[in-house]
Amino acid sequence: MSKKPFRKPQPPKRLAPAAAAPSEPDMLDEFLPAQDTEQMLGVARTARVSTLLAMAMLQDAVRPADLKRMAKPDGLAVVVSVPGPDWVEPVTHAVRKLGAWCEVIKRNGSSRQEKPENGCGDVAEALGAGNGVVGVSHAPERYLPANLVALADIRIDLKTPSPRALRSTIRLATGSRPGPIPAGIASGLSFATLAGCIRRGTSGRACVRRIEAASRALIVVDPGVADVPPIEQCHGYDEGGAKAWALGLVAAMQEYRSGLRPWSSIEDRNIVLSGDPGVGKSTFARSVAKSLRLPLFSTSVSSWFASTGGYLNEIIRQVDTVIGQASAAGHAVLLLEEIDSIPNRSTVDQRNREYWVALTSHILTALDSAMSGATSSLIIIGATNFPERLDEALVRPGRLNRIVRIERPDTVATAGILRQHLMGDLRDVDLGPVAAIGAGATGAEIAGWAKRARGAARAAGRPMTRADLVAQVAPPDTRDADEILGVARHEASHCVIGLVTGSSEVETVSTVPNGPYAGLTRSRVRRRSNVSRRDLDDFVVTLLAGRAADALWGSVHSGSAGQPGSDLAAATRLVAAAHASYGLGGSLAWLGDEDEAMRLARTDEVFRRRIEADLSALQARADRLVRENAATIDAVAARLVRSRVLSGDEVRHIVADCIPASGGALPKEARDA
Repeated sequence: MSKKPFRKPQPPKRLAPAAAAPSEPDMLDEFLPAQDTEQMLGVARTARVSTLLAMAMLQDAVRPADLKRMAKPDGLAVVVSVPGPDWVEPVTHAVRKLGAWCEVIKRNGSSRQEKPENGCGDVAEALGAGNGVVGVSHAPERYLPANLVALADIRIDLKTPSPRALRSTIRLATGSRPGPIPAGIASGLSFATLAGCIRRGTSGRACVRRIEAASRALIVVDPGVADVPPIEQCHGYDEGGAKAWALGLVAAMQEYRSGLRPWSSIEDRNIVLSGDPGVGKSTFARSVAKSLRLPLFSTSVSSWFASTGGYLNEIIRQVDTVIGQASAAGHAVLLLEEIDSIPNRSTVDQRNREYWVALTSHILTALDSAMSGATSSLIIIGATNFPERLDEALVRPGRLNRIVRIERPDTVATAGILRQHLMGDLRDVDLGPVAAIGAGATGAEIAGWAKRARGAARAAGRPMTRADLVAQVAPPDTRDADEILGVARHEASHCVIGLVTGSSEVETVSTVPNGPYAGLTRSRVRRRSNVSRRDLDDFVVTLLAGRAADALWGSVHSGSAGQPGSDLAAATRLVAAAHASYGLGGSLAWLGDEDEAMRLARTDEVFRRRIEADLSALQARADRLVRENAATIDAVAARLVRSRVLSGDEVRHIVADCIPASGGALPKEARDA
C-alpha cells in the first residue's frame, strides 16, 4: 500500500492521543511508509514513549534520502552512535522499524565479548549476501565489529534530542501541543529520565516543565558549583599556572560561542591538578565550570571500584556510564577525583596484571573518545594528591596533557580566600595580619576559620570581630602574661625603630608563635638597590632593636638568635657582606658573596673581630633608640598584647599619636607612609 498524503486539519487546543494529528515534520510517517494515517496514529497510541522518542531522534538526525535507503537496506551497512549506554536498547528498537535488517548488532559494553574483532565474520557474510547490517553503540569504534565501522555506508551520530524531536514525541504521546521548547533543554539527561518526563494522559506543557526541572537539577550535578566564585575571583591558584590555564580556557570558550573558532581548536582543555589534601582542587574545578557556564559532573575514580564489587565488566560499564552521561550533556566539565586510583600499568601486581592492564587500557580508550574523538565535547579535570602514581599514558599530550601543582596559599592568597569565605563580615577590617599568621594553611582550613569565627560571634550574639578570626587561626596562647608582654615589646621595637630610622615599613606584626619564633614582624625594606652603608646600618639597627628591648625591659635571651633566620643571624650576615661583598667596610677587595662572607666570619679571626666591632657599635645605637622611644614601643606592645596581631597601618597610627607627645619626630619617609 502506498503512503497516503496527510493534511493536518485545524486541531482543538487539546487532542486526545487517538486524534492527534501533528504537523508535517512532527509526524513519524517516514518510519511507517506502508501504513495509512489511522494505522500510523495507532502505532503512536500504543508504542512505548521510549520508542517514540528514539524514532523522533532518528527522524531528526537522518536525511530523508538515507531514510529511504534504510527502508530497503539491501547490502547496506549502517552505524548508529548514541549518547550513552542506556540509549542503545531503545534506539535499537526504533532502528528495527526502519527496515528489514539481516543483522542488528547492539553493544553497550556490558559483556567482555563486545570487542571490535568479534562479529566481523557475520557482518562480512551478511553484506556479501546483499543483506543489511546495522550496529548501535555509544562507542562504535570500541565495541562494534571493526569491519562494520570501517565499511559503514551511513553513519548516524545521535546527540541530545533537539526541540523538534521532543515536540514530535510529546505530541504523539499526549496529543497536546507542548508550546515553546528551549534549545538544549535536554542536555545531559539520560534516556530514561527524558522518557519518564513524557507521560501519556498529561499535557504537553507539563512534559516540558518536567524536562526543564530535570535539566535544572542536572546543572547542579555538583552542588558545590553554586557556592564558589567564578575562577576570575579566586585566590591561591596563580603559582603553578592553574589559574592562567583556566582563564585561557574561559577566553577560548567565549570565542567558540561567538563563532570565532571551532571547538576542535581548543586543544589545551584537559588537565590534572595535584596538591596536598585541602588546597582546593575540587573548588578550582567548580569555579572553572561556573566561569565556563557549563554543567559539572563529578566522580571519584575509587568509587568505580567500591560500587561495582570489583568485577571487570561492571567497572567497565560504570566507566562508560559516567563518561556517557557527561558526554550526553553536550559541552560539560568532568571532574575525576582520586584519579591516581586508575591502575598504573608499570607498577601493578604481576599476579593480576592482565586484569589491571585491561581495565586501564579501557579507561584510556574511553577517555580518548571523550576528549579527542570526532564527537568530543568534554573538558576533563583530574585531581590527585599523588601525581607520581599516575600511569604515564594518562597524562601524555592529547589526553590529560600535563600536571599542574596547586601550592598552599601565601599571605596575599590567604587574605583573598578569607575575604571570600567571610561573605561580608569584617568588610572594613584589614585581613593582612591574620593572613600573615595563617599563610601556608590549605584552602579548606582557611574556609573553616571563617565558618567557626562566624559561629563564635553568632553564639555570643554580636557581630564578628577580628579577634574571633584570630582565635581560629592561632591556638590559644598558653604563655604567661609577662612572657607575652616581652614578646610584644620585642616585636614592637622592630616596628618602631624601623619607622624611626626609615629603614623599613612594617606590614604585619604578631605575638602568635610561628615555628621556632615567639612572634613575627613582617616588614618591607625601603631601599632595595644602591644600598649605602648608612642604609645597611639602619636596617641592622632595626634588626637589633628587639634584642635592645629584651635588655631594657628584662634581660637579653636567646629569642633573637639561634636560627639561621633570626635577628642576630641576619644582622651578622649583612655586616659581613658589607665588608666582604659590598665594598662598604673600608676595603675595596671583593672576597666573595654573602655565603663566602659568613664563612670568613667563622674562620678568619681578624675578619670576625671587624664584624664584632661593627655589630657592637650598632647594638649600642639600637639600645639608645629603644630607650628614647620606649613610650612609643610600649604603646604598640600594649595594643599588640590585646589584639595578638596588628597591621602596618595600625602600627603607624599608634606611632604617629605617640611621637609628638614624646618630642621625637619620624623621618620624612615614615611620615609620608
